[in-house]
Amino acid sequence: MKSLFARFARRREEPAREPIGLPRAVFYFLHPGLWEAFFQSLGVPVVVSAPTSRPTLERAGLISETEHCLPVKILDAHLDALAGKVGRVFVPRILSQRRGYIACPKLAALPDAVRAQFGDRFEVVTIDVDERRQPLGRTLEELAQRLGFGGAEAETAARAALRAWSAAETALAESRPAGAGKRYWLIGHPYNLEDEYMSEMVWRKMAALGALVERMTFSGPLDGAGPLRWDASAHMLKRLQSAKAEHVAGVIQLTSFNCGCDSMASVYYRETLKAAGIPYMALTLDAHSAQAGLETRLEAFVDSIGGAS
Repeated sequence: MKSLFARFARRREEPAREPIGLPRAVFYFLHPGLWEAFFQSLGVPVVVSAPTSRPTLERAGLISETEHCLPVKILDAHLDALAGKVGRVFVPRILSQRRGYIACPKLAALPDAVRAQFGDRFEVVTIDVDERRQPLGRTLEELAQRLGFGGAEAETAARAALRAWSAAETALAESRPAGAGKRYWLIGHPYNLEDEYMSEMVWRKMAALGALVERMTFSGPLDGAGPLRWDASAHMLKRLQSAKAEHVAGVIQLTSFNCGCDSMASVYYRETLKAAGIPYMALTLDAHSAQAGLETRLEAFVDSIGGAS
């Protein structure tokens, strides 16, 4: 009996290297490149769900709670697509991405919501991402150790993940549109901007109108001042406060139906841009958004400003 118990204990101490699923939604875009690099550095095979598509939105409408915001509905559809392909998925609890700020409250409940809906289909691996408590690098090391990896392996994986994230953030920051003249700023939460299906229509239509569009990025520090305490919202407001009418033709915000943060923060965005003399428009996305309607609004916005600058 003792020998059997010892063998079982050794098996439990071995690192968990079975494949893990990553849904290509919400948190996947908050730390681009980070999670794939982290698990791959540990030798854990990663299965990432396919990019969002129209069938993804249709599936989200069928299986997700009606009160969820669109990004969380899309997360449910991506998790549904991973069921049967992996025995476990990773869904972190995002509490804070910047010291002194908090994340959207829905991001704090993601692991619980996923377990409630998918707990009978796969194991949910999670960790608290809370920059108020400790830096992300230490959180990554803690996650690796929970999965059974040693200290050296955990440190190596954390460093590899942070390098990958930094490289991805740099690439996004450097992807400015070519050409001179005023440009339109496209702002929004990363999971709205970086999910190609969600933002591609805007890029395509603005290009057809001959307008230069620059995407909001989220790198750089945040000070403790300002009325907004949600990290992404505060970062957007800080960026808008630096906007000058001689450089920015207009600002387009991609928001999603039922986004609580945006419903309050958009007032600050609008007033800040009004004071700077910069036109502003919010495009609200939901599972039933008609492409023609969105394109018409973009056309009218650019035309009202006086055409592409």
